[in-house]
Amino acid sequence: MKRLVAVTSSALLYFSTLAFAAPDAQLAQLEQRATKAATSSTAEYAKNLLDAAKATISDAKVSSAAGKEKLAARQVELAEIQLNAADAKAAEKELLEKVAVRRSDLKKLEARLERFRQGEEN
Repeated sequence: MKRLVAVTSSALLYFSTLAFAAPDAQLAQLEQRATKAATSSTAEYAKNLLDAAKATISDAKVSSAAGKEKLAARQVELAEIQLNAADAKAAEKELLEKVAVRRSDLKKLEARLERFRQGEEN
């Protein structure tokens, strides 16, 4: 019986430690992502979302230091969502640029094809 209580209490202690350490570990990962995004196209295309994510990460650090773990966890989630949105917006803008370039190439080829059909090009 004592052994069961000891195992149960140590397991409870272990999992509660993980629960409180998780936001700090996530914060570190989010900071790394934000730093990496700041040197990529995300900084160019989604600066406002990236700045908001950085501010949220800072707020989460303050909340975590103040012992407000629930608030810190929510802010970590928000920062992750903001970083995902920034990445998605940057990817969308990059694709739109590629589409514009392809569209321009297509128009040039269509004009060339039309000249070929009219016998202007050999």
